[in-house]
Amino acid sequence: MTSTELRPSRLGWHASVPPNGFANRPAAPSGTNSNPLGLDTPENEIETTPEHRNLVAGDPACAGWTRSYDDPNVVALREKLKAHNGIKGLEILAPADVERAAELFHRDGFVVVRDALGPQQLERLRAAADRALDEMLAVDPTCAAGGGAGGLPHRYSFGSSSASRHMMHVDEWVELIDLPSTTPILTAIFGSPNYIVLGGGGDIAMPGAIEYQGLHSDNTWTEPHDPSGRITTRDLPVPAVTINFPMVALTAENGPIRQIPGTQRSRNPIPNLLDEPEWMKLSTLCPVPAGSAIFRDVRAWHGGTPNLSRDVRAAPNIEYFAPWFRSEAVIRSMPYEQWKLLSPHGQRVSRYIMCGRGEVVIGAGYIHPKAKMREAFKAEQLRQLGVEATEEYLRRL
Repeated sequence: MTSTELRPSRLGWHASVPPNGFANRPAAPSGTNSNPLGLDTPENEIETTPEHRNLVAGDPACAGWTRSYDDPNVVALREKLKAHNGIKGLEILAPADVERAAELFHRDGFVVVRDALGPQQLERLRAAADRALDEMLAVDPTCAAGGGAGGLPHRYSFGSSSASRHMMHVDEWVELIDLPSTTPILTAIFGSPNYIVLGGGGDIAMPGAIEYQGLHSDNTWTEPHDPSGRITTRDLPVPAVTINFPMVALTAENGPIRQIPGTQRSRNPIPNLLDEPEWMKLSTLCPVPAGSAIFRDVRAWHGGTPNLSRDVRAAPNIEYFAPWFRSEAVIRSMPYEQWKLLSPHGQRVSRYIMCGRGEVVIGAGYIHPKAKMREAFKAEQLRQLGVEATEEYLRRL
């Protein structure tokens, strides 16, 4: 679907939504965007994922702008991105380049592989992503609620917006788990085929997402208890890999992810947006063809960038843990019926997120950008299950 064919709700660029979305956002913090507490971070009122509550200050650079395609500040940034955005010499591999993919991944913390999805699978996944987006826009037509890292407006998270916290109840997401284009590379990265699936979601940058997200790491785990302070997860082999599949070609202006090469092992403070050097803001993965697979070590510093185009930029993902790694983020989120459709390898690596035959996945099928609505939906589902069944479900979650 081209930009001219998009339904009005998909056009974005809602000038009524101020930069950063909230007049009462906290001031940009001094210090860093690092988040060692992961899921233990305290709650606040801004819609964001639990592990990213330290990014809620927003982007001070666009304060005072109008969220308009023709705003002079937007036009100037768009022209700068067209001229300078993107990692110079970005190497994009073919699925057969397994050894080189693993080599680049371990060096840089990411690697891009083209042609991961065939044309038909790409179209199916686009349609599924569109259906999920339509549900979010139906209740948030101005894209004001925000979601994902930092809770910025005009951005959504598929996983966070799902009341089950994942999209593993959707066939098109389940199909991504065991692909001939990605499974050999994952096996090479982890050094074993015995990795496991954590879940799946991904993110959306709507047209008019004028803000940069702060650089961050995705640490959905509690750090190892080491009173000597010698070991963190940054000192370990890769514990978790996310694969994003962009639904449209990533360009300089439509919100490509920025990745800072080699930072997956860094203990240096992650700079906030006030202190981030310009080269990091331009360190983005573009141009990248639609249907590619972007393998990411989630410890590497990364962040969203402005979508100043007229096209929705969506990138569904699947998340994996190393064979030796586990965390409280692994929950049962895949219905038995979907699990049975997988290959033997897919079933094996998904066994920890599979629900039992006939068991309901609490929250599956309900999407809303606001947490209070998702929680209310789940609470009603649990009430209907009854006390005993609810207690058993939560024990096994």
